[in-house]
Amino acid sequence: MAARDALRGATRCAGLAMALLVAAACGGRTQEQPAAEAPLEPVPAHAPSMPGQQGNEATQEGAPAGGVRWTAPKEWIEVTPSSQMRRAQYRLPAVSTDKEDGECVVYYFGAGQGGDAQANIQRWVAQFSGPGSESPRTTEIKVGDLEVSRVEVGGTYTPSPMSMMGGPPPQPKPGSILLGAIVPGPDSNWFFKCTGPEKTMRANEDRFDSLLGSLQIKH
Repeated sequence: MAARDALRGATRCAGLAMALLVAAACGGRTQEQPAAEAPLEPVPAHAPSMPGQQGNEATQEGAPAGGVRWTAPKEWIEVTPSSQMRRAQYRLPAVSTDKEDGECVVYYFGAGQGGDAQANIQRWVAQFSGPGSESPRTTEIKVGDLEVSRVEVGGTYTPSPMSMMGGPPPQPKPGSILLGAIVPGPDSNWFFKCTGPEKTMRANEDRFDSLLGSLQIKH
């Protein structure tokens, strides 16, 4: 009997020692720990880059490989685009008595995206109301091998909610002008939309046309 009790005691001690060894090997955890968080999903290789990121050539003088290339006026100040749909963005300093700067944005939405020229021209014109908006001017200009649709309209400008990126409701801006162009790229249209106070935009009209004259397809 004494021998059996001694054997049972030795077995229990051996079992306890084995449990302690297993716990030590697992870093001392005696309770189940949650699994580590999964790594963030990588950005798809086809996702557009923002200016300043590797692989994106969209600067004052160009656009991504296979896209549209241009030269911006030296008077325009390049700023960081506020969304990936904006391939370039410029500030046009206010002139004379204008209290706000103008803005010029270059949009590219991806291959086959963005819609046709006429639909976008109508949408831009619909953002204007009041005196000056009744007679938008649309012209087709030839730049090298490109057929560029140029549009100009004035009046009270009310930006679309989408362009405000989820901010407060857009406020109407009387006395504004839009200078726009739709450029056929290799796989989709590119959209040049410049808006701002009348005096500032008139001062930049020739500069805008100079930009259009520099357009090229980058192969």
